[in-house]
Amino acid sequence: MSKRGLRKEAYRYIQAILSKLPIGASDVDLVLVISLEELRQLKEGVADPSASLVASLKKLLRGTVTEAEIEAYLVLPFTEYGRRSGQ
Repeated sequence: MSKRGLRKEAYRYIQAILSKLPIGASDVDLVLVISLEELRQLKEGVADPSASLVASLKKLLRGTVTEAEIEAYLVLPFTEYGRRSGQ
């Protein structure tokens, strides 16, 4: 899959897991910031997920999805893509 395709797939993953987040969860950190611009760039396939986005999602989704699942969708594809393509 192209890097652009991987980015779009990562966006769809974020969209899907955020829809599973319980509304009004009392243990959610209200100080978390997720950049809408970064999500837009990911949706369009022009930027990889940043470390800060991944960290924020791990905090926000703690107990909803595992860190390993987030790593599998938002970290590993980009690490492996870089190794395969020589980037």
